[in-house]
Amino acid sequence: MYQITKDAGQQMSRTAVLTVHYNSIEDTKRCADSLSVLRDIPLLVVVDNSSQESNVENALVGYPNLEIIRSGENLGFGRGNNLGIRWILSNTDCEFIFLLNNDAIVKPDTIALLEEAMDAFPEAGIVSPRIVFMENPNLLWYGGGSINWYRGKGKVPGYLGPADTKSARTHREGTFISGCAMFIRRTVLEQVGGFDPRFFMYEEDLELCLRVQKAGWGLRYVAEPKVLHKVQASKREEGDVYLSPRDPRNPSLPFFMYHMTKNRLLNMYMHARGMNALRFLIGFSLFLVMDCVRYALAGRWDALVSASEGFASFVSGRNQVCVTDVEKTFIDT
Repeated sequence: MYQITKDAGQQMSRTAVLTVHYNSIEDTKRCADSLSVLRDIPLLVVVDNSSQESNVENALVGYPNLEIIRSGENLGFGRGNNLGIRWILSNTDCEFIFLLNNDAIVKPDTIALLEEAMDAFPEAGIVSPRIVFMENPNLLWYGGGSINWYRGKGKVPGYLGPADTKSARTHREGTFISGCAMFIRRTVLEQVGGFDPRFFMYEEDLELCLRVQKAGWGLRYVAEPKVLHKVQASKREEGDVYLSPRDPRNPSLPFFMYHMTKNRLLNMYMHARGMNALRFLIGFSLFLVMDCVRYALAGRWDALVSASEGFASFVSGRNQVCVTDVEKTFIDT
């Protein structure tokens, strides 16, 4: 199913960094370069998600503590990470696993500060740094998050606003952490498993957050450590202008609408109860109608077709059993 290229050193830090690579070698190299200058260079596990590129090893040859895992097929974000998590849990004793998008880079003190936060808040199962746009670090991409039950998605106060507001500078608990930079306790993953394999891309991070909280763990945003994120790098070429996934001009809009529709419905079907379920039914229906009108006016009929296909996929697969036991979740089937 997959191939491992063994190249890791024997010295292990407290944290292993895991990133999923897909046809964006310059981004992955930039990410690795930012880790290589840290005082304690962490183990870096790269899952090559069946990229068309064949030079991953050559591009990362200078990194001193490296594992490359070849998936053999494009597993998507969640299952790709599960493959790396499985290897880390089986082959290392690290305390923390830092899930980091390959189009992101860390500041020199980021990992040390996240480790300090975990030590200071033992009830926290996942912590996250402040995330800013790589192309404009003054803009906030993530500064703490909560669940928007009306939309069935994560909500980030101050998103696309100034990155240095009082809210962005404030440590706090939350209910949503972005999969772009998830710093997770090993014991949490051993307890609840990894990402739900039914989520190819989008909303898998929210589902994991909900499951972690149901298991009794907290989520916490830590303001001091920073990550710079290129954003949607796997969906655009170097130098292209960033477009929101929902933008009618986005060439990948059908892909987004399919997975967003299916995964939000599946997520809320599993986790929303009582008033939260009612909020979602009302809000999601309203916003979906608004999206359909917007895309019809823009001539994006392909997006409407994809949304209907996503709904059909949810209906047909909503009652499939997802095994969350750690030994079974990470088996890629």
